[in-house]
Amino acid sequence: MNYKVLYRKYRPDSFEGLIGQNHVVEILKNSIKENKIAHAYLFSGPRGTGKTSTARILAKSINCLDNKNGVACGKCANCISFNGNPDIIEIDAASNNGVDEIRELINNIKIMPTSLKYKVYIIDEVHMLSQSAFNALLLTLEEPPEHVIFILATTNIESVPITILSRCQRFDFKRIGNADLLKQLKFVCDSEKIDYDEDGLTEIANLADGGLRDALSILDQLSKNEEKITTDLVVREIGSISNQKITDLIKTIANNDIENFEKIMQSFQENSLNYKVVIKKIIYSLSQIAVEKIKGNSDITMDYDTCKNIILDLNNLINKININVDPYLLIKITLLGYMNVNNNLIDKPKKIEENTEEKESVKKEIVKNEVKTKDNYLINNELIDIQINNCFVNASKIYLKDLQEKWKNFIASVDSALIKGLVSDTMVVTASDKYAILVTTINHQEIEINANLANIKRLFDEYSKASYTLVFISEDKWNQEKQKYINNLQKHYKYTYISEDIEENKATQEDSEDITSIATDLFDIDKIEIE
Repeated sequence: MNYKVLYRKYRPDSFEGLIGQNHVVEILKNSIKENKIAHAYLFSGPRGTGKTSTARILAKSINCLDNKNGVACGKCANCISFNGNPDIIEIDAASNNGVDEIRELINNIKIMPTSLKYKVYIIDEVHMLSQSAFNALLLTLEEPPEHVIFILATTNIESVPITILSRCQRFDFKRIGNADLLKQLKFVCDSEKIDYDEDGLTEIANLADGGLRDALSILDQLSKNEEKITTDLVVREIGSISNQKITDLIKTIANNDIENFEKIMQSFQENSLNYKVVIKKIIYSLSQIAVEKIKGNSDITMDYDTCKNIILDLNNLINKININVDPYLLIKITLLGYMNVNNNLIDKPKKIEENTEEKESVKKEIVKNEVKTKDNYLINNELIDIQINNCFVNASKIYLKDLQEKWKNFIASVDSALIKGLVSDTMVVTASDKYAILVTTINHQEIEINANLANIKRLFDEYSKASYTLVFISEDKWNQEKQKYINNLQKHYKYTYISEDIEENKATQEDSEDITSIATDLFDIDKIEIE
């Protein structure tokens, strides 16, 4: 069987062939050129963005006998023998995640390379390693033999222990932009003599969501039909939606055409189209209409504010559809709110502009209430920072594992659809005997969670038969806190408890520091492990 799927056939084998990761390529090339090669690298990012390919290219370049400006020559003995060379060891952590496999690896790294300058270990999906395997890898990863280089790759950086992260040079891979995906798809189609129109390839790029491997897999599947790659073909075979259909839907809303609105929505539902793709396409089309409205070019009878408000409502909706409710019912109800039937407005959201002085007054009053009243759990950022600090004081792996299991079972047991919808996409990342820090994987979801924190805490306390202070933060906020923790470890700082009465803190400490930098003594490095 000689056929090779497209994503393997067009896998890049040089830095020049990598798509959409220029920020990573330049740093790696310069480090090779200046002979400043690290002993361990960590590549993180979404699937299909080039992490494993970059690892192989890096391994080839550092072993090249005549690399020029950090790029492998492709002609020397090491480059020619690279594919299949026993000195390049690729390990799939998903299927080799036990401590025995890692111990065998550690025993073998002492053996010198057979032909290359460096023996390179590429560990894919490293987050799948067990905790004991990570622990076995720690010391070797920190001080491997001079002839060994580790390259770790993961799609789930949050599951990699901080002790591993701190021993590697980390590179974050981004989703590949649609323009770069489209350019590569055109190149592959021209090379493979696949007939296409640009709209069809654009639709594939939209569905790939920033992953080149996914884009090439879709193209590979569609090319088997020996038909021209068009938007209609993608819609029919993959289950996408044509842009024209989305435009027609928006026009029914603008023209208050309930009958055709119902028909289009029913067709989406009957064809089992991915509701997230539908929402994203509506948002994209409305954003284009909004721009054209500002320019005065759009012929759709929908004003800018309506476009903006629908976009915001749909964005909020896509973050909440995680309960057992038909998503198309929620989409339909949301969009119906912007239709004027029989000249009577159906609960169309109104945006009220407040007086600036009134807004500032209300804002100050809210902050005042947040500080003084703990029972309402409308927590401000300063209090959240204090609670994060207090969680770090007595956090440990034992508390973390125990609370992760409790939280998982708690989510499964929740009867309230509202609470279940809010907490389903959250996970415990650090815990102590009294505090738990939880991260939500949905953008801005922590705002709504904190608005309902009193009920969430009450239900969890009843379930766990204990009382915890639950601190919900975003992934970005958590990444910042982890970095602060690393910095504090390096500076030998120690976290100490801080009163949650902010007014009291201000009275006793006029020149307060950043709460995550309050420290005087040496950390016990084994005291806490953040995942």
